[in-house]
Amino acid sequence: MQKTAQDQQPGQDQETVLEQQPEQRARQRVVVGVDGSPSSRRALVFAADEAQRRAADLTVVSCFDVPDMLWLGHRAAATPLDDRLEVAQRAARKVVDEEVPDQSGLQIDVVATTTAPTVALIDRSAEADLLVVGSRGRGGFRGLVMGSVSMQCMLHAHCPVAVVRAGDGGAGDGREPGRPQ
Repeated sequence: MQKTAQDQQPGQDQETVLEQQPEQRARQRVVVGVDGSPSSRRALVFAADEAQRRAADLTVVSCFDVPDMLWLGHRAAATPLDDRLEVAQRAARKVVDEEVPDQSGLQIDVVATTTAPTVALIDRSAEADLLVVGSRGRGGFRGLVMGSVSMQCMLHAHCPVAVVRAGDGGAGDGREPGRPQ
């Protein structure tokens, strides 16, 4: 909606102000990052529950690195990148099927990409109502309470972020499986 000088109150500067109206989507969207780690599997369960509760679409994002040798033309480069993306997407779909056996009422889109996880998830958060990540992925710094991807998502996402811990959820640990801690 555009305001013009005629819309302004007396004493205000005469200028044109452009107000952006939020884009309306038919359904909400929940985005979750999945790398196969226990934490990401718990995040997936949480995200699916949230998507079902909100009657929202669920987008599962799986990111993988392309080894340097592929870019250097070594023998491994014989497998086209599209084939590797398809394999990664099937692997992510398998995790979805294992962790979310009841998919009734859910619209699930599984996306595989070679984009860095932080970039892919933050970009997708621009069109999401909720971004869900595990607290720790497959990174190498086990002593950290929160991984670098989850931290960057919390700092830069365009929507609310839920960080789900892997915890065993067993008797006596006080945590409900699949719930953010």
